[in-house]
Amino acid sequence: MNTYALEKVVLIHTRECFSWTCARLMQESVAQLENAIGCMRCQLETVEPRVGHWAIHCAWNSIDAMRASLEHVFQPAFDALIAQDALLSIQVCEANSAGAAHGVR
Repeated sequence: MNTYALEKVVLIHTRECFSWTCARLMQESVAQLENAIGCMRCQLETVEPRVGHWAIHCAWNSIDAMRASLEHVFQPAFDALIAQDALLSIQVCEANSAGAAHGVR
């Protein structure tokens, strides 16, 4: 198991009409991640909530912790967005990548 800080930015694009529902879901997911084993920090960076652009910046202490977070926290949130026909796209980027910089304004 790796023991370095693994930083990722999860970019989420949802339909505009679901902005309040998505905001609550993103806030709940981040709160769960902050208490998850192996999560060193997690922050919701609301890019453009009115148009459904969200960025969640997280750091984990291992790849296993990141995978567990994606499986147990993010996946149920994404499933809920899919069930509401609200999810348009998800992108996971390295924290220092061009994609992450583009998503966080």
